[in-house]
Amino acid sequence: MDWANAILKAVQRIYDAVTSPDAWPGAIEAIAAAADGQRGSLLVEDRSQRRADMMIGWRWDPAHLRRMSAPGAPRTAPWAARLPLGRAVRSLELKPERDFIRSEFYNEVVRPNGDFHGVVALVRETPTHSSYVAVRRVLGAPDFTDRDVAAFQAILPHLTRALELRRSLVVADLRFADLRFDDAMAVFDRIDFGLILCDAEGRPAYLNRRADALVARPDGLSVGPGGITAALPEETRRLRRAVAMAAAAGTAPPGIDAAVRAATAGTRMRLSRPSGAQGLLLTVIPVRQSGFGDRPAQSRVAIFIVDPEHDAAPAAALLQELFGLTAAEAGFAVEIARGDGLQAAARRRSISDSTARTHLSHIFEKTGTRRQAELVRLLVQCSLPALPPD
Repeated sequence: MDWANAILKAVQRIYDAVTSPDAWPGAIEAIAAAADGQRGSLLVEDRSQRRADMMIGWRWDPAHLRRMSAPGAPRTAPWAARLPLGRAVRSLELKPERDFIRSEFYNEVVRPNGDFHGVVALVRETPTHSSYVAVRRVLGAPDFTDRDVAAFQAILPHLTRALELRRSLVVADLRFADLRFDDAMAVFDRIDFGLILCDAEGRPAYLNRRADALVARPDGLSVGPGGITAALPEETRRLRRAVAMAAAAGTAPPGIDAAVRAATAGTRMRLSRPSGAQGLLLTVIPVRQSGFGDRPAQSRVAIFIVDPEHDAAPAAALLQELFGLTAAEAGFAVEIARGDGLQAAARRRSISDSTARTHLSHIFEKTGTRRQAELVRLLVQCSLPALPPD
């Protein structure tokens, strides 16, 4: 398998794992293969609890993997804090070889597997969790080449999207392969964002409750005889292209256009709304045609829809719990999360500008941020869609 086809296979496996947790080991194997690695791992860690919410090791020693999965195990290196978000880095770029081989991390995490050289990336970070992916080679093998690192880098955006969707779908606690089709659809109906499953032409086979409500208005997205349609013709064309490319990436056999199909497998886009409300945010990804439970699949593309008017602001109670904000500070932070500035937030809260600045100063201190833009990004990360109450 050539370089481009290896990347495409990894991308396909990654998106398979979004709704099929059992597919994650295969995804890590494909990521390692694309970068010509001999082992691979994926870690989603709850930093506050020092607990691995997900720890997958491909070709790891099983006993060592169990040790590293235990609460409090030294899974990450102290210098991991210097990792730039979303960028592949060779291990020895972070720590010189002489210091690396003397480190606790090498001797307790890397060496027991018989590994040495590695490429690692921080692929996702929230206020409570960090997600890392790494590929390694056994001791004595050469370091990764620029081409290997480039292949790894090409895969990272897709892995980030898959982990975001995994968190939103709460698939860590759901095994869709074990559900009947009707049960899986009932689960999707309880998810607090829109989901459309469609074919390569954009004809829906399934809409969950939130998606059905969004297209019923319609305001930015509708469904007609020809399939899914946006409010503007150009946005409709972009959406249809995204659906077609996702379908091609998810089902077509390897070929000369593998690199293009890998790059376009997962698309994010914003759809305008005639009402003037904030645009709908869409993520379009391929899905495997294996179906759910005892029913064969009828769709090849999943479209996830977030309505910022409904979903953008985090709950004040959550911000109090995460950062120790007072009730007044948390309420003001919710307004700041809308992203339209200090004065607008102050007016909505009916407080003076000086009080608003005091609140903002305390929020900066408690959240470890320094600028409003940085704070808004952090707050948006706290607003992941969650299951609504029964």
